[in-house]
Amino acid sequence: MHRPRKPVLERPLYRIHAFVHRIDGWFKQRFTGSGMLLTGLLVLAGVFGVNTRANLAYQLALLAIALLAAAMLSALWFRADVSLRRRLPRYASDGDPVHYVIEVHNHSRRVQRGLLIQELVGVPAPGAGETRGRLVGYTNWVAARRRRGGAHPRPVPVPDVPPGGRVEVALEWRPLRRGYVRLSGCALLCPDPLGLFYAVKRIRLRDSLLVIPKRYPVDWTAWTGQMRDKPGGLKQAASTSGVEEFASLREYRPGDALRHIDWKGWARLGTPIVKEYFETCFVRQALILDTWLPTDAPRARFEAAVSVAASFVASGPAALRGALDLIFVGTSVHRVSANTGVGSLDGVLEALACVAPQPHRQFAMLTECIDESAGELSACVCVLLAWDDERRALVSRLRRIGVPLLVLVLEDAPTGRVRDPGPMVDQPQRFKVLPAQGLAGALAGLTR
Repeated sequence: MHRPRKPVLERPLYRIHAFVHRIDGWFKQRFTGSGMLLTGLLVLAGVFGVNTRANLAYQLALLAIALLAAAMLSALWFRADVSLRRRLPRYASDGDPVHYVIEVHNHSRRVQRGLLIQELVGVPAPGAGETRGRLVGYTNWVAARRRRGGAHPRPVPVPDVPPGGRVEVALEWRPLRRGYVRLSGCALLCPDPLGLFYAVKRIRLRDSLLVIPKRYPVDWTAWTGQMRDKPGGLKQAASTSGVEEFASLREYRPGDALRHIDWKGWARLGTPIVKEYFETCFVRQALILDTWLPTDAPRARFEAAVSVAASFVASGPAALRGALDLIFVGTSVHRVSANTGVGSLDGVLEALACVAPQPHRQFAMLTECIDESAGELSACVCVLLAWDDERRALVSRLRRIGVPLLVLVLEDAPTGRVRDPGPMVDQPQRFKVLPAQGLAGALAGLTR
């Protein structure tokens, strides 16, 4: 199998980008706006003041050097005996601002004034294939690095902290992607008396925040008309919805279970009374997320598919009082369940937040998993990244099993052409093509 050769300059270029980024980050964190201006003035004065006999620009350069040196030396005396406590929300949403509070506790005997606090985000190394086979410029490299980290918080001013006191600092930043954002600590910045240079103290404070995918309103109940209620008896119904359906009271008959006897009614009436139940039907939906992204498709299509799946997850079980199974392929087939009786949606949303596109076709594994659970399903929603022969075969198999389907196919942009629904030809209203851009309007327009 032929593997594409990596460009010769890729590794050296990556190292150059990393080195320049470290230098740039140090300057931006250490120097104030006035300090950056003075540094630029120093460079200009040094260029024009080379010939000391022609002009006096060298004197300006010497003055700038003296001021910057004094500011940097003053940073050596910075001491901040403080501790931090971060209060994060349960989770954040991709694209929406995150609001939370950090408590700053001053353990010293003097007031801490003029401080700034900045979150430090751990940035994972690029995954295999993220930069392989392509050379990127520095600007794109920095943008990709920030996206891997998931956030780029700015410094926030800290109110004056009295001796032995504490203050709360409100922070806000916007996640750049879904998944976990790893917060490695905080940096306390204190400007020197001249306002040119920041002294920095880094405090280790590890936390993680789960960023769930974007979600849009979806009327799941508009697609329940052909769902099949599955009779499962009291045990199955109780495990799904957490409710046993009471029908009536009647006299005791030989063979009735003792657990159905109404002991209070027996004591009141003097004759054995039994509670009668009817068999409860339960609703179990499956949500199949296609994770094989075609090589010529942009990553935005996969992110749109994840948002569609998250939208159905957020609205499904609560609207139908039933169970929902999320099925997708990662390194293996994953099946994550949620229902209103036990548990919650946290596990499903976490799985969607961390799911990644797969480089290989693994529809055989997905089909095997669906065959095992087909008898339990009341309906199924398929979120597909393309509409090729393998995906049509998957839909055909579900149709032969008799599971009511809603098929959603993602495309990069509206093309205006009508796609062949294939195995959904007899139910074209249950076959929809959604654009990756403008999902809110497309999902709101899903009516039966």
